[in-house]
Amino acid sequence: MTDVVVKFDLKDAATETKLFQAVNQFAAERECMGTGASGKDEAPVIMVKTTSYGEGFKKSVIFQRHRDAEHFMSYWRRFAKVA
Repeated sequence: MTDVVVKFDLKDAATETKLFQAVNQFAAERECMGTGASGKDEAPVIMVKTTSYGEGFKKSVIFQRHRDAEHFMSYWRRFAKVA
């Protein structure tokens, strides 16, 4: 199985905080819906990786399923607007 990597170029600490809040809330909501990676009552498998470059850094959110990555991107767009 190939991992799906979604990269974020974070401008500041506030955006990083929003991203982590979104990841945590997304996983919690998916767990409640029973749409985890194994089809059981668990959250999708999500990993977060930090990559530094020069004076900045990027976050990569890694999913095991393409569908979870797509759902997260939709969730993130809505979350970023209201958070």
